[in-house]
Amino acid sequence: MKTVHVKIQGTTALLQHRFGAEAQAASTKKTRAVQIKEDNPREEAEKVCYRDRDGHLYHPSASIARLLREAGGAHKQRGSWKSLKYIVPAGVRLADDVIELYELDGVTRKTDFEVDSRPVTIPATKGRIMRHRPIHYDWVAKFSLVINSDVLDEDVIQQLLTEGGERIGIGDFRPEKGGPFGVFLIKEWAALSDDEPIAAE
Repeated sequence: MKTVHVKIQGTTALLQHRFGAEAQAASTKKTRAVQIKEDNPREEAEKVCYRDRDGHLYHPSASIARLLREAGGAHKQRGSWKSLKYIVPAGVRLADDVIELYELDGVTRKTDFEVDSRPVTIPATKGRIMRHRPIHYDWVAKFSLVINSDVLDEDVIQQLLTEGGERIGIGDFRPEKGGPFGVFLIKEWAALSDDEPIAAE
């Protein structure tokens, strides 16, 4: 196994929407009459942001895993008609459940966000509501990938992350969903030697 430390930087804003128990209650309890008297937009956005117990903001690492898998769909396995999409999960995984969000200096953890307010359509009812979500206009994220080189080469994983960052994106209303958000570039790609322990930060 090989571990790679990665830093990405957004080229478009990152729009988030955590769908937890509190967020679900907030979205389902409202009727048409109640929507007229919305809570404070920042309070609404806070309910659906990703914040840890120390007050730092983050993004679920599952979004990167999914991005790599979907990016693999555009490539064929060597000597096969099947796409890489089906072997990406065996070839690479995220070392942690979350990816940490930083300011542009890459050092200061993010603790605050702006609020994006826009009308959205609820698929089940076809009705429209005003949704307030956390948005990060300038953002950097750091995470580690664990690569099984027997399944996929490191340069293939890097290519998938590059293409996914440009064409698929992460978060809400990303290119994959017809939006402009969550697009990024790889700023750092630092591979450790096979089986080298990860230094504590």
